[in-house]
Amino acid sequence: MRTVRVQIDDEVIEYEVADESAFGAGEVLLERDDDLLADTAFADQGFTVAPFLPPARHAALVDGVRRLLFSVVTRVARSVSDDDFTLAGYHRVVADAEHMALVEATGLHWPNEALPIPMALIEQRVSEILGVDVLAVNPNFDVHHFQVRVVRPGKPDNNPPHRDVWLDRLRNGVNVYVPLAGSNALSSLPLVPGSHRWREDEIERTVGGALVDGVRYTVPAVTGARRGVRMVRPRVRPNEMMVFTPYAIHGGGVNRNADLTRVSLEIRFWRKP
Repeated sequence: MRTVRVQIDDEVIEYEVADESAFGAGEVLLERDDDLLADTAFADQGFTVAPFLPPARHAALVDGVRRLLFSVVTRVARSVSDDDFTLAGYHRVVADAEHMALVEATGLHWPNEALPIPMALIEQRVSEILGVDVLAVNPNFDVHHFQVRVVRPGKPDNNPPHRDVWLDRLRNGVNVYVPLAGSNALSSLPLVPGSHRWREDEIERTVGGALVDGVRYTVPAVTGARRGVRMVRPRVRPNEMMVFTPYAIHGGGVNRNADLTRVSLEIRFWRKP
């Protein structure tokens, strides 16, 4: 067991890692993969924050995700009423055991067809930002889904810092982070700008998956880096989204708010064939 310390803006977070760690090979993974940010103005930093959707579409998305979560919550916490259930107040009405039952039942991901607004609208917006036509379709899977991230205050609901592309099936894509509630300077998704260009032998990570703070993750976790791990939380306001490369180190988005749950929509995209 070792304690890993990572800086996020002006704060240092700690997490306990139980697995063996090692540095990778002397290569930059993105140099042999499809870099969907290559022709953008933000190719070097690895992310951008941009306006999202027309206000009415955004409102429909937020309300639709609230109803989607509520429909599952009522199966595991039947005493919760629709009047009491809000995204930002999720932690006030859903107990720990009920939350874990919801996660076990859904994985907090749903087929693209269940998105409250047409996925094509988001695909079009991301394509505009990248200058590349993309789809929310992973060529490695038959079922395509979106993720709703629920990070309660003071709870270990966030992934540790990692690169998605340490799982081969997630290479060649691009990610979006869309805040729906409770996302601010104390809770939004952090990343390391420019880290998508780092060689693998500059990053120490767990071998295989990761057991972090007693929770098992499929993707390896960062345990150190020769340049240091200094993360920032980009400010993504309501009805904005962050588009970022999954080759960058990101995660560790612990929620430091006292009384707000952070809920976000997270989707991956690949080049349209």
